[in-house]
Amino acid sequence: MIIRDLYRCPTDDLHKAIAASGQTLLRRGVVEPPSAIELPDVQYLVAYPSFDPSLSFVAYDAGQPVAFLVSRIEGQEAVWSLFGGAGRALAMLLDEALAHWRREGATRARKGLTGLLGSEPRVTEDADLVSLLKERDFQVTATSSEMAVELKKLAAPKEVAEREAELRQKGYAVRAATPDEVAVVARQFHPRRTGQVSQESWNFLARHFVPDALVVAELRRQIIACLTYLGWTVGSPGPWLGPCFVEEVHRRTGLEGVLLHQALLAARQAGKERVRLHCPDAQAAFYQRAGFAVVARFCHDAVADLQ
Repeated sequence: MIIRDLYRCPTDDLHKAIAASGQTLLRRGVVEPPSAIELPDVQYLVAYPSFDPSLSFVAYDAGQPVAFLVSRIEGQEAVWSLFGGAGRALAMLLDEALAHWRREGATRARKGLTGLLGSEPRVTEDADLVSLLKERDFQVTATSSEMAVELKKLAAPKEVAEREAELRQKGYAVRAATPDEVAVVARQFHPRRTGQVSQESWNFLARHFVPDALVVAELRRQIIACLTYLGWTVGSPGPWLGPCFVEEVHRRTGLEGVLLHQALLAARQAGKERVRLHCPDAQAAFYQRAGFAVVARFCHDAVADLQ
């Protein structure tokens, strides 16, 4: 087994190792199999400002790339974003990375994204990798879920229908955005104001806004909330939901549930079969009340003390 950093091996080999691995990935908010990652994705990754070739590795067995680990140092933290492969190469790679992180003075290691791309190992199917992390003293601090709802079975919960009627009487309106409102939403719910997503995530999301896949709530002709679909997925039979934003003063109105139901109705009217999303498990109950079911669960955050 040979381990090389990205100064000593080509980008193509990192792509081959990722594509051949079995661990799922989170790319631009969507859970995808490793085979969906294309070479341009990896080329964007290695050109990313925080990508560190000296702390990113590919393991070779019989000359073939079989495992990978991408990491960087931020202050006293080591941040690993991609980790996967098969067999004993996983343990060797992680041990190599741990040694490098400690030599660089890192006192803590955590999981994180690089360029909107990161490993999202499944709790069950990727149990070997999750167990290895735990053996090396990583603690899983948060889990996440992929959830889906079949639109043929969609029904409005009674409380949502009642809440929508109440809000309508108070002057609220929930509807699809108009083309002119796309830029309004992009400015109004900018990360500087909401703090809910990173600037990079927002830039990518806003560039792909589609008016018909952007549901807004207004009061007195002012937009006060929105729910987005990930625009690059709306052409598929199962588009993915993006974030929901509600102005703070309106957050106790129950608008989130009404926005969600209207977004699902819009997808059904557009002929979609299902709607999917990825969310922290702490938010799963909200979507389950709307009819979503958990498809898979993931190790979303993992941290280790390196001292």
